Amino acid sequence: MLAVGVGAFFATWAVVLTLIRLAPRIGLLDRPNERSLHTRVTPRGGGLGFVILVGIMLGAFLVWMNVVQPDVSRWNISSVLGAYLGPALFVAAVSLRDDFKSLSPGLRFICQLGAALIVVLGVDWFRQVAIPGLGIIDLGWFGSVLTVVWIVGMTNVYNFMDGIDGIAGVQGAIAGLAWALAGAWLQSPVLALLGLMLAGGCAGFLMHNWPPARIFMGDVGSAFLGFSFAVVPLIALRFLSESSLPMVAGSLPLFALLSVWPFVGDGIYTFLRRLLRREKVWRPHRSHLYQRLVQSGWSHARVSSLYALWCLASAQIGLFWLKSTINSPTAFAFMLASLAGMVVLSIGRERKHGGGKLA
Repeated sequence: MLAVGVGAFFATWAVVLTLIRLAPRIGLLDRPNERSLHTRVTPRGGGLGFVILVGIMLGAFLVWMNVVQPDVSRWNISSVLGAYLGPALFVAAVSLRDDFKSLSPGLRFICQLGAALIVVLGVDWFRQVAIPGLGIIDLGWFGSVLTVVWIVGMTNVYNFMDGIDGIAGVQGAIAGLAWALAGAWLQSPVLALLGLMLAGGCAGFLMHNWPPARIFMGDVGSAFLGFSFAVVPLIALRFLSESSLPMVAGSLPLFALLSVWPFVGDGIYTFLRRLLRREKVWRPHRSHLYQRLVQSGWSHARVSSLYALWCLASAQIGLFWLKSTINSPTAFAFMLASLAGMVVLSIGRERKHGGGKLA
């Protein structure tokens, strides 16, 4: 398994290095605009590196599962992974098209919705959730609706949060590692391998994207990662239902949220803030917490490092929660307190420096 993670790292590093040289020739460039926090034309689409890597590695794994002594158990695993990989690559392909020439938000939403529905039908959906003070709640059919909202929402939140050098890559590396550790604890090799592929791929990409970035991830990478981290807990659920750990099923939604909490927390706060201000929430903007910190004068490296620490703490709390080392009120308290701290920091920076300059 360690070899898979290391291999994903070096393979993605090499592919992205090639993309840095290829992107300008094919017109895959990011030009600064009114919502940008960079000031120079930069190659984009670097996320294609780990998209290709995960596609090839999982594709080879699926072929191996169906060729080498296939049985009912292996068919079940390959069908679940296929129900993830197909829609994930479709979302990546649509997003790559958007990187070349912008598509309408409506068309992107329809494509993402269709991909999410395929996952719900082919993989699983959230049937139970642990709520503080109420215990495990059965969601019934409503769980499938919430799961579709979760997948489409995560796909877009991850895309919105990919706005400065390093931030999306470091979140992906840490979240992938958290899922790899969860897979090891849950005795799920498939989950551990998938987590290591995502972690290794993001880390390899990050070598070219850490400030100052030589290439940007692009929608192809951010949408793929958001979609993947939304579906990984559903893959875990599919196999947990047949294991000796059914009680963990109710804990997985909160763990999934904690593994990407810096992105989700920032996204939810910013959405509600803009909604209360009666802004057009579907339009591009520069009012995420991380964007406000950069505009206040902090460098991309400093903000991305801060979010990396937030990611590490959140993922650790998630692993404690999954292992029942802490209870759900403690986990929720951390989520709210950490988000509140980031809000206070951004407001304080804005009041002190009055917005700053573009970095």
